[in-house]
Amino acid sequence: YTLLVVEKQMSVEEAAAALGMSYASLHSRLIARSPFSADEIQALIRVLPDPRLASYLLDGSVFVAAERIMPPVDHRLANEAVQRGATKVVVEAADILELVDAVLAGGGLDHRHKRLLLKDIVEAERALATLRLQIADA
Repeated sequence: YTLLVVEKQMSVEEAAAALGMSYASLHSRLIARSPFSADEIQALIRVLPDPRLASYLLDGSVFVAAERIMPPVDHRLANEAVQRGATKVVVEAADILELVDAVLAGGGLDHRHKRLLLKDIVEAERALATLRLQIADA
């Protein structure tokens, strides 16, 4: 709902067409009147490849979503991809540290800060899992 209706990453009509269903069927699922099937969820992730979908599905489990990146044919490009991936991990970790410092300087952790920290941690976990895949494929 958030990705299609609030953020408008794609119109509901376009998403319905890409999923091979009617607007009414997709709308019914978005407002939780009807449940998505496992195949529909898989198709939705393909049509709307936002990592938050996979992270939401895996939340509370022992699994972490990682972006599957097709390895470049050129070895030099593969090395650059690994370097960019490692840099992203450091940036995500630095964002967490910056927020923790600000929270502690501001008097402590409240529910808003906790939500922001957990969101940043999920992004850092995803970046680290993606880096692991990049290194394995390099």
